[in-house]
Amino acid sequence: MRYRTKIALLLALLTMFTGALVVGLYSFQCRTLLLEQIRSQVLSIAATGALQINPELLNEVRSVENEGDASYAAVRDSLRRIRDANRREDANVRFVSVLRPLAPGSDKWVYVVDAGEDENGRAHVGDPVEFDFELGAEFENSERQELTLERPSAARAFRRDAFGVWLSANSPILDSRGEPVGLLSVSIAAEDVLVRLRNLYWRGFLATAVGIAVSMVFAVAIAGWANGQLKRIRIALQHISGGDWSTRVEFRSSDEFGAVAETVNKMAAALRDREMLKVALARYTSQNVADRVLADQELPSLRGERRQITVLIADVRNFTAMSERLPPEDLVRGLNSYFEKMLEAIYAHRGTLDKFLGDGLLAVFGAPLDDAEHQKMAIFAAEAMLKAARRLRAEIRVRHKVDWRIGIGVHTGWAVVGNVGSEMRMEYTAIGDTVNAASRIEGLNKEYHTEFLASEAVVDAVGDCFKFREVDAVQLRGTSNSMKLYTFDTSSD
Repeated sequence: MRYRTKIALLLALLTMFTGALVVGLYSFQCRTLLLEQIRSQVLSIAATGALQINPELLNEVRSVENEGDASYAAVRDSLRRIRDANRREDANVRFVSVLRPLAPGSDKWVYVVDAGEDENGRAHVGDPVEFDFELGAEFENSERQELTLERPSAARAFRRDAFGVWLSANSPILDSRGEPVGLLSVSIAAEDVLVRLRNLYWRGFLATAVGIAVSMVFAVAIAGWANGQLKRIRIALQHISGGDWSTRVEFRSSDEFGAVAETVNKMAAALRDREMLKVALARYTSQNVADRVLADQELPSLRGERRQITVLIADVRNFTAMSERLPPEDLVRGLNSYFEKMLEAIYAHRGTLDKFLGDGLLAVFGAPLDDAEHQKMAIFAAEAMLKAARRLRAEIRVRHKVDWRIGIGVHTGWAVVGNVGSEMRMEYTAIGDTVNAASRIEGLNKEYHTEFLASEAVVDAVGDCFKFREVDAVQLRGTSNSMKLYTFDTSSD
């Protein structure tokens, strides 16, 4: 399910729940207030009407035979006046009658005078009072209507019978001594009231439905807007993951989307800086050193370690003469092209550039990452360097009429490798006799008119992987033992 759909459904459910809750509480409160208002009205009518009944005339009505007497007619007329005077829209009195207990203290009641309009349906003197009420969905109280001569009372809920829905109230009729002689019963027709109450319910439900529809529209709009913002962020992240570090998410808001966009932009900038650092490190060191620095997740420290490595030193012959004959821009361009080819060969065989030496360079194999084949990788790199230098030599000779060569010296042994310098500027380098020996071996290329010389230790380590021929056995300056030097055997090429 999409985010937009989830937001729309969530807001719709929230609106539905809120609407139902408000309608429920509002309807319950309205029903309660309405019931209390009608109870108060019918109770007031009963109490006021009880004062209009002549208790002496009422006492004269004792049996059915009294229904033709003037006293019965007078009481009946009083009841009809009470009924007719209260036939209003807000209190439609339909039934008014006088009741009394069957006997003192009895809970059975009989009619005394009934003001019914239908003579056939009118109760007669002595007829028992029987309540045939049924409870409906609107009627929450199942108690029987209280009939008492002690005080005025009203039903606590609407009642339904064959004639409709009613709310009744009773008030005692007192004689001159304050003694009750009967009970005035008044019933208000409440069908219209319940109809209005149901209309109120339906209006509440309609309002809820409208609220849900409106909320759905707003939910879809809000979700669409939010989805659009998320889509922008997602697209930006896709570009960033594809290596486009210049991607930025433009947000003018200061909400959560703006905060996320700012975080994404900071992340893109950090990745761009990291990539630039990696490129810069690879330019000044090697890819191996750059990867190791970035993988350590910390700045390199001035620490070193002793390990066995192979050192390769390369130098350009006749560079002074070439610099005198070439324009400066051509000289720098040619030198850069030369270094580019040399570094390609070194990096392709897991070497690390230690430093540039004017028109030469120093590379190490087997550091900073361990490499069990560092001697073999150095020889492979030297072969590739010689081939690239020969092609470049031919181009420069044709273009500038200048001839030049390179010399490469390779030696293997123990050396101290690590970061040397200060906290402000440091470089990864190798230090020791192995480096000095490689430098002297490279310098002997001039004496033997060779382009490549490797020490006996290197040749012994690589075995039969390459064809070498022995050049000489020499004692390098600063050493006490002689060392055989070898160059590539090209006799069979």
